[in-house]
Amino acid sequence: MGRFSVEMIGDKQLVRQLKRLDSRVSKTVLKKTARKALKPAVRIYKAQIQDSDEVFAVYRGGRVYAEIIPGQLKRSIGIKFPRTQSDRLVASVGPRKTGAYSHPEKGGWFAGFISFGWLTFRDGTSYNGPNFNWSIKALETSKRFVLPLLARTFEHNLNVEIKKLGFTQKIGLK
Repeated sequence: MGRFSVEMIGDKQLVRQLKRLDSRVSKTVLKKTARKALKPAVRIYKAQIQDSDEVFAVYRGGRVYAEIIPGQLKRSIGIKFPRTQSDRLVASVGPRKTGAYSHPEKGGWFAGFISFGWLTFRDGTSYNGPNFNWSIKALETSKRFVLPLLARTFEHNLNVEIKKLGFTQKIGLK
């Protein structure tokens, strides 16, 4: 079995229960929890983005590299589980850039250019439009909804998984 660690601030009893489970079961519980608890964050992220009215062409090497269509960034927002070097489970919300979204005319690879002002125009000015800082605003707003939901969902999913295993009386869990 690989090593598995969870950092959850505030509820030590749940962390102790999770450590008693097999790491595969633990990852299942955590993925289910993340998928459910991060759904409000996805909605908030999408709500922060204002769609453009026109197609935006991206040039590389003097040629059109990709055409960004209105709504492309909003459609690319989702829950991601990036692979890490360790056995930790990482979940995040943001623009998807891999898998089906790896195509430059489908994914949200340009999100940082818009959100952080990295996009520069031919005249030397930087982007400062309605979507400037959208990701930071969405992160601050979504924290209030996600953190309490994460704790409740984690506790519920953990208890369901423990009951499925059928050994709650043997290890002293209720």
